[in-house]
Parts: sequence; structure tokens; C-alpha cells
Amino acid sequence: MPKFLPSFSALIFFLFCTTGYAQEILKRTITLTSSSYTLDSALQTAKSQGFAIAYSSSKLPNARCDFKHHQLLFEDFLKTLKTQTGIQYTVNGSIVAISYEKPTVELQTIRGTVRDLESGESLIGAAVYEPGTLNGVITNNYGYFSLSLPTGVHVVRVSFIGYEDIQDTIDLNKGHIRNFMLAQKVNELNEITISALEPDFNVSSLIPGINTLNLSTEGQIPYFLGEVDVLQGATLLPGIKTLGEDANGLNIRGGSTDQNLILLDEATVYNPNHLYGLISVFNPEAVNNVEIMKGFIPPSYGGRASSVISVHQKEGDDQNYHFTGGIGLVSARFIAEGPIKKKQSSFILSGRQSIFDLSLDNNTSTTFQDLNAKINLKYNKKNTFYFSGYFGNDRNTNTFETVRNWGNRNFSLRWNHLFGRRVFANFSAILSEYNYKITQPREAASFIGKSRIIDYTAKSDWGYVINPQHELKFGGSTIFHRLKPGDRIPFDEQTSSSNPLFLDSEHGVESAVYLSHEATLGKKVSALYGFRVSSLHYLGAGTVYQYNPERPRSNESITDTLHFRSLEIMKSYYGWEPRASVSYLLSQQASVKASYTKSRQYLHLISSTITPAPTDIWKLSDFHISPTTSHHYSLGVYQNFKENKWETYLDGYYKRLVNMVQYKDGADLLFNPNPETELLTGLGRAYGLEFFLKKNEGRFTGWLSYTLSRSEIKVDGEFDEETINNGRYFPSNYDKKHDVSVVGIYKFLPRLSGSFSFKYNSGRPFTLPLGKYIYEGNLIPHFGNRNQSRLPDYHRLDLSVKWQGKQFKADGTPKRFEDYWTLVVYNAYGRNNVYSYFFKEDEQSGVTTIEPYTIFDSIIPAITYNFKF
Repeated sequence: MPKFLPSFSALIFFLFCTTGYAQEILKRTITLTSSSYTLDSALQTAKSQGFAIAYSSSKLPNARCDFKHHQLLFEDFLKTLKTQTGIQYTVNGSIVAISYEKPTVELQTIRGTVRDLESGESLIGAAVYEPGTLNGVITNNYGYFSLSLPTGVHVVRVSFIGYEDIQDTIDLNKGHIRNFMLAQKVNELNEITISALEPDFNVSSLIPGINTLNLSTEGQIPYFLGEVDVLQGATLLPGIKTLGEDANGLNIRGGSTDQNLILLDEATVYNPNHLYGLISVFNPEAVNNVEIMKGFIPPSYGGRASSVISVHQKEGDDQNYHFTGGIGLVSARFIAEGPIKKKQSSFILSGRQSIFDLSLDNNTSTTFQDLNAKINLKYNKKNTFYFSGYFGNDRNTNTFETVRNWGNRNFSLRWNHLFGRRVFANFSAILSEYNYKITQPREAASFIGKSRIIDYTAKSDWGYVINPQHELKFGGSTIFHRLKPGDRIPFDEQTSSSNPLFLDSEHGVESAVYLSHEATLGKKVSALYGFRVSSLHYLGAGTVYQYNPERPRSNESITDTLHFRSLEIMKSYYGWEPRASVSYLLSQQASVKASYTKSRQYLHLISSTITPAPTDIWKLSDFHISPTTSHHYSLGVYQNFKENKWETYLDGYYKRLVNMVQYKDGADLLFNPNPETELLTGLGRAYGLEFFLKKNEGRFTGWLSYTLSRSEIKVDGEFDEETINNGRYFPSNYDKKHDVSVVGIYKFLPRLSGSFSFKYNSGRPFTLPLGKYIYEGNLIPHFGNRNQSRLPDYHRLDLSVKWQGKQFKADGTPKRFEDYWTLVVYNAYGRNNVYSYFFKEDEQSGVTTIEPYTIFDSIIPAITYNFKF
């Protein structure tokens, strides 16, 4: 007998027995007590009746199974599970092994835009999502979205705050382009709404410390002289401060005013204020949306160390012509908008002009004007073009015939293009300019002074939607900076004693590339992370002075002079800027968010005054001044209540800054050819805790914000002349420990509403002189350590009432002409808030006294009238 025959016989016997056991288990009967089970509960039921089943619950789909009979063969039970859930099973003797391979799902992408039904205006931040799933996106800054879903029929909902939700059934087998038009909700009190784009945005947003202002001037909280103002409204939010009335710029989370990147349709605005800080340059009727990013800055933005304020202008109604205007004690405004070609192109043109000579004293007068224009063309479904421009100017004169003019110029051309179904791209060419001119004709040294900064920018931003859970954003930009620090020429060459002075121009190329990934990691975790690589090439022509390293930097310590040709690289800087933000959803009503942002700033505002002035100059990082670097950490808890009617958050932050530019005591920076001899660099730190509580719905709405914070600077140079306060940390000019804002809006009647705002903050630091001395007949104060004294605490109450004109005709149809009146009482109880101190010497006794200086020391009422037709 062959040797292999016993082994072969044993194998046949084993297979026969195994097959017999398999047939026996499959023919057994299983009893079910319900007609519907989850997959896991169905398998558990089988195991409880003695069936040996091997599987891993974590690897099975979350699916349900329906059964027609309560008793059936185990084989039919397994076939039903396989058909309805996609599992696979194998029988090995008396054991059934369950396995599952996730099927490959073919995704289709729907893309389009979300717009206002009446005007065709893009709705920035609208939500497009599939209810009951994690599939959803937010429209970008152009109202565009791209949403990938499995092939088949889906229900899609679109929503935006202040608009009626719409729901649509979409068959992705038949089309992939869908544009949505949303209608505004009626009979609502329209206000500046400092809240979520969506009711749960406070919780669901991935970026911490972001505020979106949806600006509607049909109603308003109290503003100075009734002028609705973007930046003034922002100061009522946590972490955003100013030095007081008549103070240019914002101080955000302990940063200086030049550390904010302020954009108008992507163009940089270098001076965002009129009237020395009382009113911003943004005409409210021309603004569509405002984003303030103070916690986490996405990698697509750069060049500033503290925050980004992005202002988007309206595009203009593409279906009907409208005229909007208003007049108050400060200015008159007029806006025209309408279609160039209906539903394809539109325009908006707005102007604002001060109507009185405005001044804070009897010796000066100030006027201003703004002009905004924007045209957009929807060339086809894949291409849209935008052209926008801004022109603004301030003029100040005094009794000595000194005239000061300053203003911004901005132009931008943008092209949106869709590459396929998932790729969106924007290409931009931008010009930004700020200039200043002073004419002083009556002094013996009469002169004309000029300074200017102008940027030429080319940039490209791309978005690639991989699927609803993953999106890549990438791009790059190049800015060519041209700075003219100052020219001074005689007003009259024959009579003026001043000599001509022309400071060297500065040139630089600032470039950056970035990449970011936004990911939804399961049901609770989402993340946005990426990096930015930036550089600056400081270019000639120019002269660089080298100084003796063993002596303080001054004109007397110059040891050598280097000369560079036109466009020759004088100095280069490179930097890596990693950034990440993570959100963990504790529940549908609560989340925890953490972020880290590293930023590099190559452009600095050079000022020796407490608050920036129009005469201050901008300076590039150069041979002697290094870029400012910021490391910003943020951690917060966000919670909504009562179906998002209430929202709140508690957010802590810590910011560390390197190479902060400071000035020496008594620095002379105006028309200085060697500013590095008057400047110092040091370290900065800012840390704080922000609390925000807001009521979103009801007849009474409003919010409470509180910030507990510190902002400090340390300058510890090698020499005593280059050290401040003995090298110890000292408070920055904008350090205010406590800052509280309370805002309330109440709708008394359908056409009558009222509001109030209360502001309180700790007094800011200032430097008090310790004594005085006489030098060459002049009284010279002697100052001690910097910023060791404080002004009195600041507080102010403002009130406002708004009366809406009739909105409907007698037959119930809406009126085409709409109007309303606003009455504002600024500083309602006449608080004398001290802005600074000045020192006055009695001519007879020689005693010097400290006198407080206040901007407003009385109640200031104002009335405005606004209309639209």
C-alpha cells in the first residue's frame, strides 16, 4: 500500500467531519424577539442561544437589520445580515467567523455659491450641509462652496444668520453645480451682530478667538456722534482695546497698533482712522462682512504679530438699482448700487464727506472724505472678476496756517477661477498706499514735509476639497515695498531758513508661501494645521552705517559707511511660521479649543508718542532692526445654552514677542536720517483671560465682555543708554489690567428700539517726571522709570434710540422707500475721563502743577437720518 494513503484518508475524513459540523450549525433554528436589530445586538442574540460566533465589534458597520420572521434557520439569519449590512461570514466546523471590509464609496462634488435673494450679494460664511451627518462646509470669502458626497440622492440644507433656511434634494447623478439664494428674515431688529455666522458657530468653529461682525446700519448700538463704526464696535469685544478717545488704532491681546494686519478687499490699510482715531475709514454702508482673528491666525495670513482684521466690501445688487444715504452731525453719506448686466455684473459706489469743520479745540479744524468703488463680473460659471478701490483723505489746519493732509489709496483686481469640481483659486493684484504731507508756511524755518509708503502685491490662494472631512489650502504672495521716510523742502526758498533734507528711500521684497490642512477627525475632533515660510530682502540703493560695538549706537560712534547699488540686496531674513488649532467637541453645546501661532513681522511703525500719529513713519527691518517674532498660545472653553440662544466662552492666552521696537528717552525720530540711533529692541509678553457672554434672541439682546490681562516690555541693552528701567519688565503704553463692556439692545415696539453700552477699564500707564531743570533758558522735565504711574480708571455710558419709518403701505405691500432716525447720547453722565496730563508752571511763583487733559468732559448728543430706496 502506498505510504501517502493513510495521510490522505485522514485528510478526507477531517474535511467530511468539518463539513458535517458546518451543515449542522447552519440548519439550526434561531429565535428572534424583535423584527429590527442593530448588527451588534443581532450577533449578541445569536451568541446567547449557543451559536459560536467570532468577530470584532469595533470593525463592524453601525447598521440595522430587519427580519420578517421570528424563527428562521441560522443560515438564513446570516444571509440576511450579509445582504443588509455587507458583512462576510465563513463557517469552520462549529464556529462562524464574521468579517467586514468597508466598501469603496464613489464621491461626487457639488459646487456653487450662496447669495442674497434680493441683491445677489455673496453670503460669506453660510453653512451648506447634509442634515444628520458630518458632511458640511462653510462658504469662503467669495460666497463659494464645494461639498463632496457619495453618489446618489441627498438632502442639503443651507443656512445663514438673519436669513431663512432652505432645503433641497439633490441627485448627484444628474448635476454638480447648484447656486442657492437665501431670503432675509422679516420683522427682525437688524443690528451690528457680533455673534456666530451660525447659531452654534461659537462652539463648532475650529478657530478660537475669532469674531465676525455682520454689519447692518438699519439699527445700531450707540456710536460717537451717531456714526456707525466698525472699529469702535470691535472695542466692545474681549481682548480689543484702545488708549481712549482720540487714539489711533487698536491694541489686540497686548499688541501694538502696527501689529494688526488690516485688509480692505485684501489691500492693506495703513491708517484706519479719521479725526485722529474717533472714526474709522470704513464706510459702513459699503461693508459686507468683517472678520477679526485675534486668537489663531491661519497660515494664509502673515506679516503682522498680533491679529488680522479683514473687511470685505459689498459687491452691489445685481438685479435692481438702490440708493442709500444718511446725514448726521459728522458726515453725509450716499451709496448707489445696481446691475451693469442683470445677474451677471454689478457695481457699488459710495462716498462720505464731513459736513462741518471738526475739531477738539478752538485752534484747529479737520475735514475728511471717503470714496469706495467696486465692480464685479460673473464671466461664466467658472470665472468671476472683481475690481475695487478706496480713496480717503484727512485735512487738518490750525490758526498758524499749518496744513496737514494724510490718507490711504487702495486698488485691487481679483480673479476667481474654478478648476474642476473641487479646486477653487483666487489671483490678486493689489496696490496699497499711505501718504502724509505737512505745510508750515508761517515759521521762520517754513517748510513742506512729505512721507509715503506704497506696496505692490501679487498673490494667489488655492483651495482643494478632498472630501467633506479634509481640505487643503495653499498659495503664495510677493509684496514690493517702497517707503519714503521723509522729505523736507523749504516752503519759500528765498525767505525760509530751513535746509532741504531728503532721506534715503527704502525698498524691500516680502514673500511667503503657505500650506494648511483642515481635517475633521471623527465626530468630536477637528484640526487646522500648517505652516508659512516668509522672507524679506532689504534692497538698495542705500547707505548703511556701522557702529563701534563697544559704544552705544549714535552718530559719534559711526566707524564705517557701506554703500549699495539700486536693487542690491542689503540684508535678507527668512522665517518658518508653524501654526495649529485643535477643537474637541465635548457635546453639541460645548467644545474646547487650543491653538499656537508663530508670526514674523518685517514692517514697523516708528513712533515716540503714546498713540500713533499720522506723522509717524513705517520702517522695514534692515541691517540694524530685526523682524519682530510672535509666539501666541491660546486655550479656551466654549459653551452655548438653550438651543444656542445664549453663548459664552472663557479663553486664556499667552504671547511672547522678540525684537519689539522701542525708542530711547527723548528720541528725535522726525526727519532723522539714522533712526537706528534712537531705536531699541526688546522682549514683550502679554497674557490674559477673556470672558464673553451673549444673548442672541428675544426682545432684549446684548452681551457682556471682560478681559483680565497684562502687557509688558523688557529692554536690556549692553549699555545704560540702551536700557529701559534697568532692564526690568515694565507696562506697555496700552497695558490695562481690567476691561469691561456691557451692551444691551431692547425692542420696545416693531419700529422703536433702544440700546446702551457701558465701558470700564483700568487706567493706562504713563511716565511721571520726578523734577525739572533749566537748560539754555528752557524748562526741561526730568523723568524717572518709564510707565510707573497710571491714569485714573476710565468709564463711560452711551445711549441710543432708533425710530424706524413705516415699512408697509396701507394695502400691506412693502414700501420701496425706507428710512429711520437715530438719537445718540455719548458720555451720558458727562464723565471727565483723563486722557493724559500736562505740566503748567505759574509765571509768578514758578510752581509747576499737573493738569489733567480730557478729550470730552460733557454729554454729547447727536442725531442721524438714514434712508434707502
